[in-house]
Amino acid sequence: MIEQRIARLRAFLQEHDADGVIIVQPENLRYFSAFTGGEGALVIGLDQAVLWTDSRYTEQAANQSGAWYDIKNHHNALSASIRSSLNDMEIGVAAYEENFLTHFMYENISDGALCGFLPCDLTSLRAVKEPYELKATRKASNIADRAFADLLPYIKPGVTEKEIAARLQYLMLAGGAENMSFDPIVASGPNGSMPHAVPTDRKIQEGDFVTMDLGCIYQGYCSDMTRTVAVGHVTEEMEKVYHTVLQAQLAGIAAAKAGATGHDVDAAARKVIEDAGYGPYFGHSFGHSVGVEIHEAPNATPANNNPLPLGAAVSAEPGIYLPGRFGVRIEDVLVLQEGGCMDITLAKKDLTIL
Repeated sequence: MIEQRIARLRAFLQEHDADGVIIVQPENLRYFSAFTGGEGALVIGLDQAVLWTDSRYTEQAANQSGAWYDIKNHHNALSASIRSSLNDMEIGVAAYEENFLTHFMYENISDGALCGFLPCDLTSLRAVKEPYELKATRKASNIADRAFADLLPYIKPGVTEKEIAARLQYLMLAGGAENMSFDPIVASGPNGSMPHAVPTDRKIQEGDFVTMDLGCIYQGYCSDMTRTVAVGHVTEEMEKVYHTVLQAQLAGIAAAKAGATGHDVDAAARKVIEDAGYGPYFGHSFGHSVGVEIHEAPNATPANNNPLPLGAAVSAEPGIYLPGRFGVRIEDVLVLQEGGCMDITLAKKDLTIL
């Protein structure tokens, strides 16, 4: 698996007129080397590859990545070590992660390097998920599904948003997660109108919607799901908004398939919300890809007119947010297939009143 990824990376470099690459982003380190340590860098040429780390991780790196990389200790001089590899490999043009490498580190590496540098976006290499990746993503989704189901009896008046968020994290970790994909969002009542609200000490009240956005990591891969439940009762408008969001999500899911553009998938969901009169209250896009990062490309957005690839894992998360009143979001993760998609989020999403 890693060998094939390195081969695809080298083909990518040649397509971009580069003969080497520097990788320091932890997610890319893991993807291209299987190394899970807390500090390191890859320098990959067309026929050589080095993993630099420090004494804390050299044994781990050898066990995880020694089949593909020469493991070296940088002795607290990572930038200089990267530069030495570039020069030793006689690399002419080195690609680097344009969205991650800091200017400070770039300056330190380039000072004395005998090569040119090319900013690159490596995320396209991770867009199509391998069977192993989809299996891990599905397992991460299953852990989140179970945590949500186990959480429902705990949601009641008097419990705070922070308490719900803490329990979600416990349930996912106890269920086998490595970590969280992101800090859980728990937003109740008027806080629900903020799509990325931070859990507060606000206590759940009768008549609240409670929106919970959660996800975990399993074997390096992220899950992402959102559910909105009601406590005690709902108003007629709350019920209308909920069902509008649900129908919008179902419309987007029906449009999601390999070869459809991100724009068209987003538009299918957005039309339902606009037709119901809530267009101004759906400000974000329909979805983003997930993988070793929680937000990856390609995206199902109004601006993406490119076809979505077969095997991409894309979120489906329309929402309506009424400022100062309440909000509703429902989110699943879809695996794009020929002629349709597979929804790997199994938690129920009919309107639930606790």
